[in-house]
Amino acid sequence: MKRTVTLILTAVTVLIAACFTGCVSMSDSYANSDKYSAGNAEFSGGSVHSLDINWSSGKVIVSRHDADTVTVTESSKTDLKNSQKVHTWLDGDILRIQYCKSGETFVGFTDIEKELEIKLPAEMELTALSYDGSSGDAVFEEISAKSFKADSSSGDVKLIACTADEFDIESSSGDITVGQAGEAALLSAEASSGDIEISAEKVGELEAETSSGDIGISVKGARTVDAEASSGSIALHLAEMPEAANIDTSSGSVKVYVPEGAGFTADIDTSSGDFDSGIALSKEGGKYISGSGSARLSIETSSGNIRIIAE
Repeated sequence: MKRTVTLILTAVTVLIAACFTGCVSMSDSYANSDKYSAGNAEFSGGSVHSLDINWSSGKVIVSRHDADTVTVTESSKTDLKNSQKVHTWLDGDILRIQYCKSGETFVGFTDIEKELEIKLPAEMELTALSYDGSSGDAVFEEISAKSFKADSSSGDVKLIACTADEFDIESSSGDITVGQAGEAALLSAEASSGDIEISAEKVGELEAETSSGDIGISVKGARTVDAEASSGSIALHLAEMPEAANIDTSSGSVKVYVPEGAGFTADIDTSSGDFDSGIALSKEGGKYISGSGSARLSIETSSGNIRIIAE
């Protein structure tokens, strides 16, 4: 009975606060909340192998510094209660970072602008990096991880010279910019309503998909490339030909830049657009062939022009 009364009083308090502020938000609840500590934190570099970041609102920056420590620092224009401060827990060798106390209620939360900065040792290679953000941009600079996963609801995600065996980057309503260094087995980027820009060195499988945005890809070497845009244009710059490239857009143009003397067989399909090639192509059946014809190139658009350009 006492618990019921307490819950009712809490709900009434939140409703009254909403009437005066017009804005009430409750943060997500998470497991093992009693093991987290509030406020800025510092950990020895050797104790951290993975990062798990969950951030509700505000910019997140992850970069390197010369010290042999992992630092977690937040800034805000508003004085924060302990329950509203960043919460951290070193779970074995996994550093878990939460926006605030589990289940914290924010009243008038739009006045709280928090920015998170994480610094890693210069030579650190993480086993895994996981980022889950609701609203706010995320920037990762020169970060190395075997597994790199970032998921943003309504913010841009930007990677600068990052290395990983596998990249999995998603954004619901924000742009994705990926600068990949070194060699990766998989690079996947998916946006619901945002642009995707990828600059890659060497990738096994490269995948990019957006529902309502443009895609721009520049890659030095890839085994396969798949790019799909429902209502946007696609530009693909290839320093060398992949084994196979598949490009599909419903209502946008496609430009594919290939190296001089490239050998490929192209399957071109456009419903209401023109096809133009700056390379001399022979035609066999419904396919266009350049040089040896070894690489496979498939381009399809419903209502857009297709161009193949040598560079």
